[in-house]
Amino acid sequence: MSTQVLMPALSPTMSEGKLSKWLVKEGDVVKAGDLIAEIETDKAIMEFESSEDGTIIKLLIKEGVENIKVNEPIAVLDTSNLQSLSKDVDKIDRKNIDAIEKKNKNNENLLIKKEVSSENPIKKIDSKKRIKISPLAKRIALQNNINFNEIKGSGPLGRIIKVDIVNLINKNEKINSNTVLKPLKTEEEFIPLTPMRKTIANQLGKSKREIPHFYLRKNVYVDTLLSARKLLNEKLEQKKIKISINDIIIKAIAHALYNIPDCNVTWGEDKIIKSKSTDVALAIAIDEGLITPVIKDIKNKNLSDISLETKSLIERSKNRRLKADELNGGTITISNLGMMGIDNFDAIINPPHGSILAVGKTQEVVCFDENEKVIKKTIIQLTLSVDHRMIDGAVGAKFLNEIASFLEEPINFLA
Repeated sequence: MSTQVLMPALSPTMSEGKLSKWLVKEGDVVKAGDLIAEIETDKAIMEFESSEDGTIIKLLIKEGVENIKVNEPIAVLDTSNLQSLSKDVDKIDRKNIDAIEKKNKNNENLLIKKEVSSENPIKKIDSKKRIKISPLAKRIALQNNINFNEIKGSGPLGRIIKVDIVNLINKNEKINSNTVLKPLKTEEEFIPLTPMRKTIANQLGKSKREIPHFYLRKNVYVDTLLSARKLLNEKLEQKKIKISINDIIIKAIAHALYNIPDCNVTWGEDKIIKSKSTDVALAIAIDEGLITPVIKDIKNKNLSDISLETKSLIERSKNRRLKADELNGGTITISNLGMMGIDNFDAIINPPHGSILAVGKTQEVVCFDENEKVIKKTIIQLTLSVDHRMIDGAVGAKFLNEIASFLEEPINFLA
């Protein structure tokens, strides 16, 4: 018998995806767990495994096709023990395949029609190549009778923007430079939303509208932590491991979650879900937006393990190569803009998490010691954004104070 391979939901927020690359071809025999495709979601490019043994009969979707809905058929797999399908089964499946191929063909034709308007002097366009060009750049190109099909754009994802067309005009002596209208310099460029940017807009917009945020702020003295970190990194230099302040804060959050379990929670609509694991999401800025992979079971990991895992997650996030399970879980997110010179900020909660910790830069301040002598100390400003539906003010304050106690006295990690 045969079965349809459906577009998988590889992240909690995924509703559609792009088929980046097929790792199999028609006629290939696969086993359950074999990689068959690379799927680009709103968060990452992920490898997709076959759930059954069988033979790939038909690839229904071409590489590079975008906006494929979750659970839409992308391939047909023969799961029988026979070398080929019976005529009856083939006839039934053929109808399904023909219908899907017809739908895909119609979608391709629709894309072509959108690209070529009746005013466009360029009569032909490559149906296999969708030209990405801003409306302003397209209008200038058409006004100057420029074929933009082969232009390599300098905008996001290779998009052709105004400056690409203007530069081409300036290099072409046959075109009078006066044909480029001066008012066009002040016009705006419209950038289409990527799947990731749509998800960020939807998730965080909903979070700010629906979640009753309140904010707790604390200055943490970190001189002892900085000295301990320096000694640790000297010991770890031969192993080429370097512990960051962020690694230590992640460790402190995990211990605080363990000690204050009422803050180790997520929102379940009609219930509050309390986790027993100490999992923390890490906010990572990439070119396309923001991604939050999760470091699992942190309390039972040492700082070296956390450092190596964090670096791996950051590198693979930027290459969009995270695994599906690395994007799920956690009850709190850490967002550190201190490395970018920010003193402090208020972060938006990443649903369904109960809180998010915003970390500012290290700063030297003047204060008094117990003998009222003026001394210099180093602080980090922490801001904890809390979901009041799950966590009350006193509990949140206790949680933030617990984080601070680990940072101010790192020896408490050993207790």
